[in-house]
Amino acid sequence: MTEAIATIAFWVFAITTVVGALGVVLAKRVFHSAMFLVVALGSTAAIYVLLSADFLATVQVLVYTGAIVILVLFAIMLTPQSVELPAFAPGGQQVGGAVVALALLALVIAAIRTGPWPLAAQPLDQPTSFAIGQGFLTTFLFPFELASLVLLVALIGAILLARED
Repeated sequence: MTEAIATIAFWVFAITTVVGALGVVLAKRVFHSAMFLVVALGSTAAIYVLLSADFLATVQVLVYTGAIVILVLFAIMLTPQSVELPAFAPGGQQVGGAVVALALLALVIAAIRTGPWPLAAQPLDQPTSFAIGQGFLTTFLFPFELASLVLLVALIGAILLARED
């Protein structure tokens, strides 16, 4: 892939991601919002592919684009249609949201301007999933299993606390 094609593809997917994110926020119906979320997350996965991060792209598609959007759609389907949302005072939450959004934008711009960014990315000669798999099977197997055990204990505790006697 030449550099010009990669640059054009990046900008197409970046613009698609931003349009999808705006669609999530601006859509009137929750279902349409979920569909725009699929567009935004899918475009993000395509950007990961352009960055030679095949493992992240796969996880993005499987976990976020697949599982999270399915969870949102199930929540939409199982929510009663007669739910009424409270009326918000105009300007109250919008002003607070705008202030938080501008503060986050300032933080992102500051991080981009002050961070040490390499001038050119180094091409990878093999997929990233190979190195992740090697590290997982050699170095990080015990911590992963320990984390799964802690999550299992937390799940059992939550079930015991939520159970009615």
